[in-house]
Amino acid sequence: MKAKATQSFAQDRGTATPAAGAKAGATQGTFTTSDAISWKPVDPKHPGLMMFVLWGNPNEGASLILQKFPAGMDSGWHTHTAAYQGVVIQGKFTHTFGGAAPQTGGPGSVWSQPAGQVHDDRCEEGADCIIAVYFHDKLDFKPVDTKAQYERIRQ
Repeated sequence: MKAKATQSFAQDRGTATPAAGAKAGATQGTFTTSDAISWKPVDPKHPGLMMFVLWGNPNEGASLILQKFPAGMDSGWHTHTAAYQGVVIQGKFTHTFGGAAPQTGGPGSVWSQPAGQVHDDRCEEGADCIIAVYFHDKLDFKPVDTKAQYERIRQ
């Protein structure tokens, strides 16, 4: 089976710009209420998955983003080139490291994801999930579609 190419999230959501007050050299801070966040679609293959850039540029390097998952959405097994840390802000979110039992938590739950490690993310039924994620470098998404591909990556 042919492996899928790495996908940059920027391919589908257009130019990513940080919140105005987070830009280098800003002299005035900003405050945005949760109902006024300008969510942008991430990927047509994951309908409803949205993001908002808080800091940095995920197309170029390190960044802090909010991601909004619809209730019941599962990202599927995948990897990222960069390591990241995440924190659940809203909803009940499950993060599963390849070969490990799923870990589920609500607001305030945190995890650290090593670069290149296979994992899966899911927003549990009942309410949408919002997570804050700090990527150490450019944001990408590499789907892992088959058991054989999963096993090759694990080795």
